[in-house]
Amino acid sequence: MIVAMNVITRLACAAAVLGACGSPSVKHMTQQEMIAADPLPLAKGATWTYNVTIRRFEVDAEKETTRTLTWVTEVVDAKAAGGVTAYQVKGWPDDLADLEAPAAHQTTILRSGNSFLFGATPEPTLDGADGWFSWPVVDGQRICPNKMVYCWQVSAIDTGYALTFATGPDEKTFELEPGTGVSRFHYVHHGTTKGGNH
Repeated sequence: MIVAMNVITRLACAAAVLGACGSPSVKHMTQQEMIAADPLPLAKGATWTYNVTIRRFEVDAEKETTRTLTWVTEVVDAKAAGGVTAYQVKGWPDDLADLEAPAAHQTTILRSGNSFLFGATPEPTLDGADGWFSWPVVDGQRICPNKMVYCWQVSAIDTGYALTFATGPDEKTFELEPGTGVSRFHYVHHGTTKGGNH
């Protein structure tokens, strides 16, 4: 059987910290404006509200099902020490990868200057952290954190940059819109083929 699952999120509105609800029109920023803008404006109390569509092929029913929900990502805490800030984010888009029952967990996003990492603990320390990206990024750039086999692939898009991480069965893309943050998240699980003679 082949199982395909997709999660697509689109930014609906940002909190007052980040400005009012965005318009559907595409923002065209110059490269200099993008570099000057904050790619991931995290601050305690900031929230992003997403409209989510989950598409899944149900093997037993032999059809694709679609489910929609509203998803909130919120920065619930921030701690700083030694030039590193640790943001506790509840409902980071990665939590949507559990397609059966998505639940908002806490993820630590670290910022050290213009570098962003995923923290191993809630503390503002780079110990054990997984690298993500350093701003600015460049179209076509490959970011391979911590000598990992898989890398982030950077692509320029109209509203900023898409960072894609593919591991074979899984692929996820964060679209970063400078000044807004993650404006879109896309996750695909390709599944496996099992059983049967060919």
